[in-house]
Amino acid sequence: MNLKFLIFLKITKKHCFFVILFFVINQLCNAQPNLVKNGGFEQYSICPNLINSNYSFSYPNYWYLCTNQIGASYNNSCSTDYCGSVPYNCIKSIGNYQPSFDGQAYIYLDFINAGFGNDGRSYMQTQLKDSLRAGHRYYAEFFVNLPNTMRFACNNNGLLFTNSAVYVDTINFPLGLLAANPQIIGYGNPIVTDTFGWVKISGIYKAIGGEQYITLGNFKHDSNTIAKDVNPAGYYGSGYIIDDVSVIPLDSFCLKANAGRDTTINVGDSVFIGSLTNGLDSVKWYANGTTLIDSTRPGFWVTPTTTGSYFYVLQQVVNGCFSADTVYINVVLPLKFINYALRQAQGDKVENSWITANEINVSHFNIQRSSNGKDFVTIGTLKANDKNYNEYSFIDDAPNEGVNYYRIVSVDKDGKTSYSEVRIIEVQGTKYELRLFPNPAKDVVNIECKEGIKEVKIIDCLGREISHFVRNDGNIHHLSLNIHHYPKGLYVVQVITKKGEVFNEKLVVE
Repeated sequence: MNLKFLIFLKITKKHCFFVILFFVINQLCNAQPNLVKNGGFEQYSICPNLINSNYSFSYPNYWYLCTNQIGASYNNSCSTDYCGSVPYNCIKSIGNYQPSFDGQAYIYLDFINAGFGNDGRSYMQTQLKDSLRAGHRYYAEFFVNLPNTMRFACNNNGLLFTNSAVYVDTINFPLGLLAANPQIIGYGNPIVTDTFGWVKISGIYKAIGGEQYITLGNFKHDSNTIAKDVNPAGYYGSGYIIDDVSVIPLDSFCLKANAGRDTTINVGDSVFIGSLTNGLDSVKWYANGTTLIDSTRPGFWVTPTTTGSYFYVLQQVVNGCFSADTVYINVVLPLKFINYALRQAQGDKVENSWITANEINVSHFNIQRSSNGKDFVTIGTLKANDKNYNEYSFIDDAPNEGVNYYRIVSVDKDGKTSYSEVRIIEVQGTKYELRLFPNPAKDVVNIECKEGIKEVKIIDCLGREISHFVRNDGNIHHLSLNIHHYPKGLYVVQVITKKGEVFNEKLVVE
């Protein structure tokens, strides 16, 4: 090896060292230091489980309830108990399903307790890694989801900064309300109704100085909380699942503009653009890049009146940092259901057939049935062809005896739904003791038993009991179970009625 190559090699290694060192320093400088310890609730000392129908409440590390009224739960996929787990659990009732926003865990807090007027609340609190500095700005966010077992949705998802720890004595003061004005709350204080996705609550706070605790929950009296009835059959109250809590100094990063998600809508429909982040220094919205249409709001609804492509540009300034973003909206003609009809086929079965036009951006169709024309359940799903003209057919193998109501629900790729007209057919001679539908099933199976459901056991092909559900009163005749986590294969669904009768039915999970 000659001397020139050795010198080159030494220089190259030296340069390489400095390049790597620069990259590491650059990454550290660009990192966003979250002041919240265990903001995703992943770390724990005791895995949550259910004991005698009451939570032996375990806390995620660094977090604690600041009230002696429970009304809360910590859920983690580590749990061997169905009710304490993720994504399936028993938040307020059997049958809640919600994957975490990130990782394997989240918490739940009561926002409105059953009965209203008693201000039933629960709050979770933690101490930050460092106290806030006077005059400095901080970006805070957390993500919330409404359990699908809840009857009401509400507003007032808040995050409170305090200099010292706070506590609510619900024994001597049974109302359980921590009355305060949270510094972080979504723009417009929206009612969060989403039971599928996660909704971000975010804002910017200018510190007074010395704040070192944050508390999550609803800090307003029932009279100042707006509730919306979204599930009449759900738990008579309201609360939210919470995940991924962050408090980040704005000195450490530039908060980028967020104009929203590109999407396709029907002509005449509305779509929300932007965000609900409070406290932005300056915002300017431009339609098609040129016309200033708003300079006050981080986000709002727009309603294009003709078909075509539209785009909106957001320019914003936060803590001296300028950024811009663009959102594109494609406006199309609405989906049309044509010639939707029912006919009795192959004995007791009912065939649904329909044609669609203007089928754009459609993901799938849910076929739904009802015995009273009001309460519909999904009995099957068909993937959409997503073309201008489409023909579909679906056979219901297990209709109700007597009058049946059917409708088709189209589900867009962005989650938006539209409905066909309701069709009615009378079926004669349907007899059953236990009925499962759809079967085969993939995500959800419906169980119907005329004698009333007291217990349900799911048994695999090796005879092992893998799930066991108990309905104490036995007065439930219909139950929907999430089976998304079951491996594909053959199972036996065993139902024990309130009279002690035992029925078995085979279930195929796809």
